[in-house]
Amino acid sequence: MPGWSRSFLNPSLVTALEEGLTFDQWLDGRTPGIDYARITADQSTRSAVLARGREPGTGVRHQHEDNCETAEKFGIALVKFHEDNGVGATHPDVPRPSFDETVHALHCRRTPEGFPVNALVATEQERVWRLPSDFDRLHRALSVTDDGLFIEGRTIFDLTSADRPKNVDAGIDEVRRTSERIGRHVRRRALDGGTPGGRRRFGWLPPDPRSGRKMNMRKDPDEWPVLREMIEAALRGQGWNAIARDLNSRGVVTASGNRWSGATVRQALTNPVMCGFRSLHGELVTDPATGLPVRGTWDIPATPDEWRALVETSRQNGARRGTRLTNGSPPNGTSPIPLRKYLFSGFLRCGATTNGTPCHSRMGGCTRPTARDPRNAVYVCSAMDCGGTARSAAAVDAHLRDVVTTLLAEHAAHHRPAAPVAWAGEVLLGKLRQEHDALVRWETTPAPSAAADLSARISSLEAARTDHLAALAQQHRVREPAEWHTLCLGEQRAAIADVLEAVIVMPLPPGTSRRAAFDPGLLRVIPKQRPGD
Repeated sequence: MPGWSRSFLNPSLVTALEEGLTFDQWLDGRTPGIDYARITADQSTRSAVLARGREPGTGVRHQHEDNCETAEKFGIALVKFHEDNGVGATHPDVPRPSFDETVHALHCRRTPEGFPVNALVATEQERVWRLPSDFDRLHRALSVTDDGLFIEGRTIFDLTSADRPKNVDAGIDEVRRTSERIGRHVRRRALDGGTPGGRRRFGWLPPDPRSGRKMNMRKDPDEWPVLREMIEAALRGQGWNAIARDLNSRGVVTASGNRWSGATVRQALTNPVMCGFRSLHGELVTDPATGLPVRGTWDIPATPDEWRALVETSRQNGARRGTRLTNGSPPNGTSPIPLRKYLFSGFLRCGATTNGTPCHSRMGGCTRPTARDPRNAVYVCSAMDCGGTARSAAAVDAHLRDVVTTLLAEHAAHHRPAAPVAWAGEVLLGKLRQEHDALVRWETTPAPSAAADLSARISSLEAARTDHLAALAQQHRVREPAEWHTLCLGEQRAAIADVLEAVIVMPLPPGTSRRAAFDPGLLRVIPKQRPGD
């Protein structure tokens, strides 16, 4: 189960408003604030075993409960709760939607629902920021007026001053040092041939503190023969999906207790631990002296030659990581692999039926090299037990591009973007401008620091408003068909999502050859329905 981000009004506030009370009556003289909770890894999502004993979201719920106790102690009424569950805060490219909403509300001193807020409550500062950029954003938001408050645990921190607290830089440096320390430790263990650790892998036993057995070191007597069967089947040319179907039909589950898929079979068998090798950042760990791969000390079900054959099979079948290994994070300095490689992946739905029930599973792209075209690609059904509906990716893309541009033209001609929602900080910005004008008008020699402080706060809000309006403009933008060829893949897919609900790919009629000419009539386009259509 993936992580999530969400926000919701305080249930007691919702109840009070439903009963006819005003916001001020519910506030009852308390300071209005926001609760923020974040956890990097939700333990219940890490394996099926942990999920049985821990409800999803338990970590953030505990933080909410602590924050409620803290708020009550300091006379703060928590207007809204925000949470990023299963979301890390040490990488700038990882989005935190609830954190962004929290900062925006504090900067505007108003939630999107129009309720005033000027305080933030969290269990630890590390739950809120771990990067300098995140702290700077929060600092600007809280210091836009003098009443901004940040309460960590049971302590009030003054973040409205211009000075950055010393523990901010110390915490950021500790994140960097910890990451480097872990990286060094993992590399040294790999060079020593130590166990890869991590979660339990199918085929190996879990750790046993009493005997000193470590994770993934010794073979599981029940799963080991099955793992060897999987390797032999793949070496005979049996496909990943076929192997997964066989395992599922026999009731064999993964190490996490889930059903197998073709992807999980491929990931398991092409992992270099199969033959005693390790990889870091997608590259084999080699001995600095000899340049040969380091051999581990754990039980292995395959020889190096067998493992290399499995990897080559994966590459020939279009593994998305190209010539790199299928496990490990990308090497330093390289760009991450895009989530989507084919234009209409995910928009296509399989139209095959089984026992009268439509499949309607998503279809994704993959390479299917032929003698005439080594770069040939097809869209195929992702369902394990489907008949295998497939279409040429080039033919589908060429036809649906014309359909999409036509829909974009119709949409541009008949629909205009809705008026953007008013920016929540407009009232505060107007108030600060009035204060600045009054200071300049009535003070013959206004204090330079006071004028500069107001100007900085106004500039900060104006920048936030510009970002807000730019985001709205992009969100509500009507794309012109003429722009299509200037868009990158991600932007083209966003344009497709604006006008297309789905495309049902019907199977070939009985007796039709797979080499028959492409028939666009077998693609049933479902345009997106919009209000007023």
